[in-house]
Amino acid sequence: MSETVLQVEHVTMQFGGVVAVNDLSLEVNKGEIVALIGPNGAGKTTAFNCITGVYEPTNGRVSFLGEPMVENFPQGKMQKLYAGENKGLFTHRRNPTPDHITQLGIARTFQNIRLFGALTVFDNVLIAKHMRARQNFLSATFRLNAREERRMREEAMALLEEQNLAHLKDEVAGSLPYGLQRRLEIARALATSPR
Repeated sequence: MSETVLQVEHVTMQFGGVVAVNDLSLEVNKGEIVALIGPNGAGKTTAFNCITGVYEPTNGRVSFLGEPMVENFPQGKMQKLYAGENKGLFTHRRNPTPDHITQLGIARTFQNIRLFGALTVFDNVLIAKHMRARQNFLSATFRLNAREERRMREEAMALLEEQNLAHLKDEVAGSLPYGLQRRLEIARALATSPR
C-alpha cells in the first residue's frame, strides 16, 4: 500500500464572488508523479498557492504526510458570499506561512521566475541551503559553524552540477537566459531538501 504524501480535500479558493478553485481534491502517493493541467485561468496556480501557504483557502484541507497542514472554512463576509460545497465540513486552524510549509518539506517554483537577480547563481542556491542550517547569531558571527557552512557549499555546488549550471556559478542570476533561470530556480527549490 502506498504512503500518501500530499492530500488535498475539497479545497475552494474564492476571491469575493469569483471562485478560482472549486472543490479540488487530489492525492499524491510516495513515488508518484501527478500533473495538474488545464487552460489559462483554470486555477492551477491558485491551487498551488493554497497548498504552499501563499493563499489561505476559503474552504478545505491540505494534509502533508498524514498531518493536517492547512484547514479552513468560510469566515466573515465570505460566509454570505460563499459559493462552494462542504461549507461546514472543516474547522479553522492557524495555517502555517509559506516558509513554515517549506520547512515541513514542500518546495515549489513559481510561474514567474523569482530569483535574487543581483546575486550569483551559486548564492541563489546557497541561500536556500541556509533554511535548514543549524546555527544561531553567535555561531554565525564568530564562524563557529565552518563545518556546516562547508557542507552547505558542497551541497549547493552538487545541485548546480545536477542542473548543469556549475560552469555558471559566478554569473549574475538575472543575466541568465530564461531556460537557465528556470533550472536555477529548480536547483534552489531542491536546496531546501523537500520530502
